[in-house]
Amino acid sequence: MPDLAEPTSAPEVEQPTIEQPDENPDETPIEQPIEELTEPEIEEPIEPVEEPVMGESAQEFDQEFDQESFDQESSEAVLIPPLTNPVSLSPRPASTKINSRPLVYVGIGLLLTLLAVAVGAIFLYAVFALVFFGGEGDDIAAAPIATEEAVVAAPPPPTPTITPTTDPGAGRSLAQQVSEAPTATRAPVSPPPAPAARPQLLADSNIDFSSSQGNWQYLWASPGTNTWQPMVYESREYGTCWYAADYVRICEESGHPGDEADIAWRWTSPVPGPIEILLHAEKIDVGGDGVIVSVFNNTGDISTDPVFSRPVLGNDESGFANRFIIDTIQPGDFLLFVMQKNEDVTFDHTDFEATICQISCP
Repeated sequence: MPDLAEPTSAPEVEQPTIEQPDENPDETPIEQPIEELTEPEIEEPIEPVEEPVMGESAQEFDQEFDQESFDQESSEAVLIPPLTNPVSLSPRPASTKINSRPLVYVGIGLLLTLLAVAVGAIFLYAVFALVFFGGEGDDIAAAPIATEEAVVAAPPPPTPTITPTTDPGAGRSLAQQVSEAPTATRAPVSPPPAPAARPQLLADSNIDFSSSQGNWQYLWASPGTNTWQPMVYESREYGTCWYAADYVRICEESGHPGDEADIAWRWTSPVPGPIEILLHAEKIDVGGDGVIVSVFNNTGDISTDPVFSRPVLGNDESGFANRFIIDTIQPGDFLLFVMQKNEDVTFDHTDFEATICQISCP
């Protein structure tokens, strides 16, 4: 066996530090081969070493070995098999090494959480502004943001000046103040618009027939004179009707002109035009040469042009029924419905009815 040099002094034994487990546990440590011994191994018990207290500075301690025991032990060759995790005898700091990776992961997690909360808050605010303010959010977002430089450069608002006012009533009596006060002028009040006219029945010569002269008047005149006179309501041979001379008459549903008398129904309008007139006439006594029915607007001169005129022949038992409209009539104007003989006055008893409506008749 080789000779071992005798140490002059006991070497300082460093406190072994606890190694952190390897990050790759799958890798198996490589075991060093054990040298072949020519002599049997003598295992020497290893004295336990006290671990330093965490947080305290590493204490260096010296262990003095007995010179004689060292000489005795060194005389015998002792080979110690390598440990699975050999203790490093290189000097290391006394403090235990702490792995800082978990702290980094915690910090990154907190940062990502804060970013997620901020993005969620912005999204919720955008939804709230869109729901409750509609398109106002776009206007607010598009509005320019005033920078700090612009605010600083803005001039200060002008200081308002107070102008002293004088009492207009100072030195004047109450009567003077009242007389000098401006009078309020009342705005002219325009009359309310007239209600729109609607179709309605205004008059009917048969329905409105009356024993007194009124809105309907019953008249007669000598041919060519245009001098219209009221007839007399009485009962005669031909019934209770309005009479002129002899058989010249106007009854509830008919009329009979004479040789020396034209008969007429006069109606006064209570409304302005337009009005529509439905006129019906037919012979009751068949024979003769018939009669002529004419309508005049607001005139008693039958020599002028009528607004309507039509004959009824002597044998025309069906007669006619015509409609026409008059636009130029005003309240107080009248219509004159005239019945005249044709050539011969015999068999001239004729059925007659005039229906007058505002705007239109049903």
